[in-house]
Amino acid sequence: MDLILRRRAIYTGLRPYFDDESLLEAIHLWQIKYSDKPKFAFAEFLSECCQNNGLRSQRTNILSSIFKALDLPEHALLPDPFDIALDHLADQIPAEKICDDTTILFVHFYDNLLSALSEKDALTVRIHILNQFPDLRLDELRKAYFRDWLNQKLTKLPVSYELAAMRQLINFAYVGMCELLGPVKADQLLAQTMKTSSELAMQMEIPLHDFL
Repeated sequence: MDLILRRRAIYTGLRPYFDDESLLEAIHLWQIKYSDKPKFAFAEFLSECCQNNGLRSQRTNILSSIFKALDLPEHALLPDPFDIALDHLADQIPAEKICDDTTILFVHFYDNLLSALSEKDALTVRIHILNQFPDLRLDELRKAYFRDWLNQKLTKLPVSYELAAMRQLINFAYVGMCELLGPVKADQLLAQTMKTSSELAMQMEIPLHDFL
């Protein structure tokens, strides 16, 4: 079963037990941390995403629901929650598929920012960022591309992004780091990332402070 079908099956199995917000967080957790692991890792996955007493008491039933969903035919599964409409992509004019220098620098900056964190902390911040997507002022295609890049399915962004959206995404990461590590440490990591990305920014003649 390929990744998309497995994701649809997990989504289908979890849907009866999770509210919308918790379900979204659980799917993102599975995508980032468990999608490449074997079936026996589902128990660990559920112990991590079933945080309240109600969900914890249902873990056996949820696990059974996931296994049943994995055996369902494709037509019986819920739609992929990460689906990108191919016709939407096809409608984009070629010029919109070219990533500009500012977006390249943004990806470099964002990657350095997340790389400054431990693997566990980076995962927590990624999930925080993804949970802010309903407030992200971007079209659905660009949301999907950034989500796939954040989930490490893409190595670069294939389209350009507006500066306002970049600032919003950096703010999501900064707030996530503040909540996790405190504002002093978050400021230190942000300053460190500014320094790390400064050489590329100078080569491109783009002020890094435009991102903040």
